[in-house]
Amino acid sequence: MITPIRKALTFRASSIGDCLMGKYLLENIHTQFPKARLGIVVANRGAMIRDLLAAYPWIEVIEANRRSFEALLSLWRDFHSGDLVVTQYTGKHGGSFSFMSKLVARMLARHGGLVGFADASRWNGVLYDRLLPVHADQAVAEHERAALRAAGLRVPLPFPTLAFLRDDSIVTKLGLRSGKYVITHFFASGAGRSTSLGKSRELILALSKELPKDITLVVSGSSADRASALALSNGLGAKVVAGDATLQNMFNLIDQSCGVVSVDTGVAHMAAQLGKPLVVLRTCLGPNWWSPGQYGSDAPVTVFSCDTACAGGHIAKTYPACINAIDMQKVSENAVRRFLP
Repeated sequence: MITPIRKALTFRASSIGDCLMGKYLLENIHTQFPKARLGIVVANRGAMIRDLLAAYPWIEVIEANRRSFEALLSLWRDFHSGDLVVTQYTGKHGGSFSFMSKLVARMLARHGGLVGFADASRWNGVLYDRLLPVHADQAVAEHERAALRAAGLRVPLPFPTLAFLRDDSIVTKLGLRSGKYVITHFFASGAGRSTSLGKSRELILALSKELPKDITLVVSGSSADRASALALSNGLGAKVVAGDATLQNMFNLIDQSCGVVSVDTGVAHMAAQLGKPLVVLRTCLGPNWWSPGQYGSDAPVTVFSCDTACAGGHIAKTYPACINAIDMQKVSENAVRRFLP
């Protein structure tokens, strides 16, 4: 018999991809226990994560860190003796999730209720009730499913999907036509996961030549990316929305697009969870974010990487070869085939 869940928490890194995985874990719990109080704890960027999860009013986003005693006190008041608390796996070999986050999670979880993942920390054995292995060749979403099963819960949602606040006026307000544009996104959180401006421009040029004239190219990004986005699109008639679109705006834009071309970052995972045709460019790191077990073998996703450039191990640098050496002409040709009937 499944133990009823009254309160559950998950601790996550403050990024779109990681928090969407936390949402997937909580959504599986919510499906089984719709009256449970459910929360996701991040150290910063709480406003962004609340915007990301605005269509999930039953998920409480708690921004708490050691600099905010009041937030930690509120977290204790609302979620102590939690029936299930799950901390995040580390994505870096030899790394570990924040020890302080683990310690707070231990203090909040009832006996038997703390689930986590093996990493380099020597304290895991005394902190966790259930410690799960991390397999580099296993889809990231499978780690969430493993955590649910370890807690004795079912997994009613086999793959992550995404809800958003629909606003059909967004597309019109930005001067676009539904089903008549392709979104491109070249900006990850760092240059170590991105293509150079030259390679990005190469792909933009290829797409502009191969897409029908009635299809508009849209270049997305944050406000910090706007100057680069304008440079990429210069002279091509593309629509730059970098800095002009909230996350909920982006959901609406993605939903009504022909498809998305993106580096391996939050926008790519948003598109994948929305089920939109997606062409993603990634480094040799984290291929399990895009394995068939992540979004399903029939998901409309094509992945490009140049893993052979790092055959002896990832070579960390600005615009690493494992992403920057991708053949952009092939990417463009695949995108046109995938996006257009």
